[in-house]
Amino acid sequence: MRLVKMTRILSYLILFVRSLRNIAFFKYSIRFLVVFLMLAGAWVATRELDIPPQYEMNDKLIHLLVFFGFSFLIDLSSSRKPFWFWKGVPLLIYGACIEIMQYYTPERSFSVLDWVADFGGIFLYFIAKRVFIWIAQKE
Repeated sequence: MRLVKMTRILSYLILFVRSLRNIAFFKYSIRFLVVFLMLAGAWVATRELDIPPQYEMNDKLIHLLVFFGFSFLIDLSSSRKPFWFWKGVPLLIYGACIEIMQYYTPERSFSVLDWVADFGGIFLYFIAKRVFIWIAQKE
């Protein structure tokens, strides 16, 4: 019973969020936010960070969450399809560029696992979106 109620709330939320795409100010504000966050992310990615070795795995979780958020924001600001061509692949290219920038930054290092975590965040968003849409269509 509780799951049905949560599902219904989520489906209404999805419909509300989709309707926001039709408001030009909202759409362009989200796009500006994404560009700003990506530039900030590139800046942070080239700075020295003191992460203790025992927290190194948390770095992958941060990559996953950040790219989940980027996927959500980009998907929120554009209804272009297919997702992977217009949103997923450009985000993967951004992640690869960040890793390449880190390769040339003395304080940082290139990591394929970071890029895999970026893909994981994008893929997790893609799956979550599909599940929520499937649940909403069942009702």
